[in-house]
Amino acid sequence: MDRAWDSARAARRADFAQAVADGRLTPFLVLHSLLVSMIVPTLWLSIPHVRRPRLYQTRWLVVAFVAACNLHLIWTSSSANVFSAYFMGVFISSGILVTMNLLVWRRPQFDAARAVRALAPLKRPPPDQMAGSTPYDPRPSPNRDGTPGHEDRDAASFRSWRTEAALDDGLFVWQPFPADAPFSDRFGWALDLVLSNRGSGWNSSISSIPHPPVDLPVGPGQPVRLRSMPRVTRSGYERCFTEGEFVRKRLLEVLAKYLVLDCCHVAMTKDPYFVLGADHAHRHPSHLLALPAWQLHLYRQLIFLLFITSLLRIVSAINDLVQYWVFKIYFSSRAALWLYPSYFGSFSRVLDAGLAGWWGGWWHQTLRQPFSAPATYLRTHGYIKAGSSLAAAVTIFVSFLQSGLVHAAASMTATPATTVWRPIAFFLLQPVGILVQKTLVWLVQYLVPRPPRVVARTANLLFALAWLHLTADFFVDDFACGGVTLLELIPFSPLRWLAYGHATGHWWRWNRQMLPSWHSGKYWWMSGIAI
Repeated sequence: MDRAWDSARAARRADFAQAVADGRLTPFLVLHSLLVSMIVPTLWLSIPHVRRPRLYQTRWLVVAFVAACNLHLIWTSSSANVFSAYFMGVFISSGILVTMNLLVWRRPQFDAARAVRALAPLKRPPPDQMAGSTPYDPRPSPNRDGTPGHEDRDAASFRSWRTEAALDDGLFVWQPFPADAPFSDRFGWALDLVLSNRGSGWNSSISSIPHPPVDLPVGPGQPVRLRSMPRVTRSGYERCFTEGEFVRKRLLEVLAKYLVLDCCHVAMTKDPYFVLGADHAHRHPSHLLALPAWQLHLYRQLIFLLFITSLLRIVSAINDLVQYWVFKIYFSSRAALWLYPSYFGSFSRVLDAGLAGWWGGWWHQTLRQPFSAPATYLRTHGYIKAGSSLAAAVTIFVSFLQSGLVHAAASMTATPATTVWRPIAFFLLQPVGILVQKTLVWLVQYLVPRPPRVVARTANLLFALAWLHLTADFFVDDFACGGVTLLELIPFSPLRWLAYGHATGHWWRWNRQMLPSWHSGKYWWMSGIAI
C-alpha cells in the first residue's frame, strides 16, 4: 500500500502539472499570495486616517481589491504539494475575512492598542487614565482628616499600577496607533495587527486566552496590568511563567504529537479510503475486512481526528518556539511568554458545555475574531439586541458559515478540487447541533431542575461525540478526496525505521517535490517561488 500511497501523490502531481501546462491552473507564488492577503491591508492601515474621513472611505476599495484578487487566486491556483494546495486555500480565503474584520467591522486606528515593552522610565499618566480611577476631578478630594487627598490617591494608584505592570515579563505599556511616528513604526504596528490571529497582546484579544484587563479608554503609555491576568482561563488556555517551562512544554508537545502523527500516517497508508479518497471504489485490505461497517466508520473518524489535531498542535508548537526566539533577538516586545498561550483549551469544556464547549472552548480559536466580527458589529451598532436569543443564533450561524466558506475555498484549491458543499454542510450543521442540545438541556432542567453533575457531564460528552460522528463524514470525506491525508509532514518515520508499516516504505519521507521551487511564467510578474 506504500506504493499505492506514492502512486496517488505522483498522480496528483502529474494532474497538476498538466493543468499548468494547459493554462487551466497556475501554482501559488509566495509573493502574490502574501502581497494581497497581508501587505495591501497592512499598507492601508499604516496611513493615518482618523482625521481624514475621505481617506477612511477608501477602505471599501481596499476590501474589494483584496477580495477580487484572492477569489481569483482561489479559482485559478493550486499546488503540486497536497498540503500547500489545501493550506493556501485556507490562508487566502481567511485573508479576505481578516481584511474585512480590520477595515469594515472594526476601526483599529481609532481604538486598537498593542502591548509593547516600555523602553524608558514610566511617566505618570493623567489621573483620568489611571487603572480603576474615577473620572478626574480638578478639586482635591479630602482625606478623613479633611486635608486634600486626591494627589496621594493618584500617586498610590500609579505605584500599584507600575508594580502590576512590572511583574512577569517586564514593564509593558499600551501603544495605540502611532500616527505621528515614522512610516516604519506605523507599518510594524499594522503588520503586527494583521498577523495577530487571536489578538494576543492587543486590547482586542479574544476572551478565551489569558489576557490582561483593559481600562477604557486606552491611552498611550498606559501600563498593561499583567498581574491581573490569569494563568489559566475558564476555557483551559494557559500561559507559561518561565522560559524553561515554555520550551519544555512545546518540545514535549512536538515529540508526543510527532509519534502520534507517525502512527496515523502508517495506519492511513494501509487504508485505500485515505489513499484514493472517499469517492473512489476500492477493496478493503484484510485487516479492515474483519471490522463491521460501523466500527470501520468510527475507526476512520478517530484516525482522522488524531491526525488533524496532532498536525495542528505540532505546527502551533513549532511556530511558538520559532517566533519566540526570533522576536527575542529582533523585537523584544513580542518575546514575552504571556503572548504565547496554549493552542487548544481544556477538554473539560466539552464535559461542561457539550458541542458548544467543543467548538467554543476546547478547539483552537485561530480565526475567532474575524468569524465573530460581523455579529459583534451588528450588536454594537444596535441592529440586534445584545444578550438576546437572536443575537446568539446570528453569532454562531455567521461564525460557522464563514468557517465553512474558508474550508470550501481550500476544497477548491486542493489537488484536484473537491466538492465545495461538503465543508459548508459540516460547519452549518454544528450550530444546529448546539441549538438542539441547548433545547434538550432546557427540557431536561425543566423536568429535573438539578441533575447530578456526573450525569450532566456524561450527557454533554455523549451528545457532542454523537453529533460529530453523525456529521463528520462531510468533512473527513472532503479531506480524503482532497489528498490532505497524503501529506508527509514528518521527515523521519520512527515506525518505518523499526520495520513497522510496509517493507517498501522508507523511513525518510521527504523528497524534493515537497520543497518550494522556482516557476517561470509567461511574463515576469507570473514568475516566482512556487509552493
